[in-house]
Amino acid sequence: MTLLLGACAAPSAPIVEETATPTPTATASGPLTIPSMIAMPAESPTFETIGPVEAVADETATQVAYMSGGKRVTAVLRTPQGDGPFPAVVVVHGSVDPEDYDTGTDLIPEQRALISSGYAVLAVDMRGYADSDAADADSLEVDPGFGWMTVLDWGMALDVVNGLRALRDGAAPEVDPENVGLVGHSLGGLLVLDAAVIAPGASDIVVALAAAPSDFKEAMDAIEAENPGAMDEFLGEDTDPAQLAQYWADISPRTFFDRVTEPLLMIHGTDDDSTFPEWSQQTVDAWQATGNPAEIVLIDGGDHHFKPRRDEEVGITIAALDAVLRD
Repeated sequence: MTLLLGACAAPSAPIVEETATPTPTATASGPLTIPSMIAMPAESPTFETIGPVEAVADETATQVAYMSGGKRVTAVLRTPQGDGPFPAVVVVHGSVDPEDYDTGTDLIPEQRALISSGYAVLAVDMRGYADSDAADADSLEVDPGFGWMTVLDWGMALDVVNGLRALRDGAAPEVDPENVGLVGHSLGGLLVLDAAVIAPGASDIVVALAAAPSDFKEAMDAIEAENPGAMDEFLGEDTDPAQLAQYWADISPRTFFDRVTEPLLMIHGTDDDSTFPEWSQQTVDAWQATGNPAEIVLIDGGDHHFKPRRDEEVGITIAALDAVLRD
């Protein structure tokens, strides 16, 4: 499969070589890693219907729940009008303020476009958000500079995987289990990469928007280069370097890219000062090195949410999904 984006790609700009890197703060480390999730027996989740929720377009919107690694995770299943089964896309939100987040309510422009294009949408509430169970209390907690703390319970990636598995296994009769895609933004962009290495083939295409880095050691080295001593504050001065190096490797999806099977599209704004376009380029290069198709599209002047050119990002996302899921 290839991504047919030539006709709709936005104008690109050179990737910035030097850029200030944000310095997060942290309090603890989480127990789950990518190898531990790979080793888990595959689950076969089913959907529990909770009830109707507000539609974002002319669709049927239902809150559902499913089990994932012992957690009860909620999501909104949005089904277009008309006769199915419909190709489906699992949509993964980023780091948003949990106090302001309602079930299934991130990435609304993308969700509306998907529904209008005839896709069913499963908008997952990561653990710790909306009505999903809480994240593990001993997970890494960071302040990315957005005004709220973000809990990095890496089991969130397992929640993405199990949402995909539920659709693949026919938990939603209105969904075509043979055509399932995956879209995530920011932290969600990292989680969709995690899902691709934990459960290769669970989706048919991965689209990562303004994603966090796929290699944490590389990103941490960049932070230390820009802000000497920053990692001592982040991790504590007594951290064992060998254990730390293994931990970074074990939570970095790039370590496991030899497992991937799906094509990848990454979209990044050139003016994004939260996550950086060079991170997406590095991820694409590493994905391509496995022999799997990968492409990056840069939105010239776009910020972390692609403003003022978000419509272009949405159009590119839909075109890439169409090229694979409607081939």
